[in-house]
Amino acid sequence: MSKPAFLDPTKEAKAVAAIREAFQIDETDGELVIGVIEGETSFLEAVDVVLDRIADAEVMVEGLDVVLDRLGARKTRYEQRIKNDRALIEQAMAIAELDKLERPAATLSLSARAPSLLITEESDVPAKYWKPGKPTLDKKALTADLRDRAKALDSLPDGEAQRAALIASLPEIPGATLSNGAPSLTIRRA
Repeated sequence: MSKPAFLDPTKEAKAVAAIREAFQIDETDGELVIGVIEGETSFLEAVDVVLDRIADAEVMVEGLDVVLDRLGARKTRYEQRIKNDRALIEQAMAIAELDKLERPAATLSLSARAPSLLITEESDVPAKYWKPGKPTLDKKALTADLRDRAKALDSLPDGEAQRAALIASLPEIPGATLSNGAPSLTIRRA
């Protein structure tokens, strides 16, 4: 490869020196590149060394992307395993009617979780639960009203006629309901 005529030998030497100096600052593998550049006498050869380094780094980035995708999939599998195993312990403790279990590795506690909001049909939710402006569902208000209704229904008197009248005064909220408040497992490790 021929050297372009525009390269002044003094400027070329300064450019090569600048490349060498830049790699002396590089903490990762600067010494290796400096060793390669030391053998190069021209600016163009030094640039070729840097271009090779860029190509190597691009290959590494592509390879690491593949590895990270695989690790991401593995992470997702482990996260699902954690959820499944926690559910298994929750179920076993509920069947055994245990609220607390002390083991060498951890202390397990089972507590009732408050029922959470389940939107069954968003378009059926009454307008009063929509925030003005960009239509956004006010889930906090909706959840509070659903919980208040459930609490009121739980405390109704036993009389059939009274119950029917009170239930009529507590109409359902269309488009939303509450979950059944599944148990929650707490794992404290010593």
